[in-house]
Amino acid sequence: MTFDRDRLVEAFGHLGADLAGRGLFVELAVYGGSALMLQFSWRRGTEDVDAVLRPGYDERALAPSVSRVAEIMGLPGDWLNDAVGMFTPLDEHETLFRASGNFPSDGTPGLRVLVAKPHYLLAMKLLALGNVNRGDRDMTDARALANELGIDDMETLGRLYASIHGEAPAHDLRAQFPSVLG
Repeated sequence: MTFDRDRLVEAFGHLGADLAGRGLFVELAVYGGSALMLQFSWRRGTEDVDAVLRPGYDERALAPSVSRVAEIMGLPGDWLNDAVGMFTPLDEHETLFRASGNFPSDGTPGLRVLVAKPHYLLAMKLLALGNVNRGDRDMTDARALANELGIDDMETLGRLYASIHGEAPAHDLRAQFPSVLG
């Protein structure tokens, strides 16, 4: 694993400090394993940080700071990965997120991290189950999230999925729901 919780918080601290040092401030929406680690002790690590800049912030301003953090911490250049955007609705309402923190935590922050709430993460994990095969990680996360949310039936999973993605899950995806609940 490239990141555990402490290393993730350290990277955000460096990123926020670099941005603040350049007189910048951005909001970053964080998803996937990173959002899980920041909210639950059962998720212990992740390979990269799935994140997108919130609307209204300049992505070009972020890139130099991301590169500097990679150099400082010996991370791969793509440690901050925005490919998660293909699993997010075009218009994400702010109620899908909660504030995780400002970075650095002392002094002037250059970064605010918002994490996707558990119900949103579960809907995203369900979508990922139908689109990409990345081993058991998405299924494991989906099971843990369903458990955290107290979801134990297919109808509730289907409603949750539809509330985020705007449509009912496809038959092939719905066929995987018993494994999520199992």
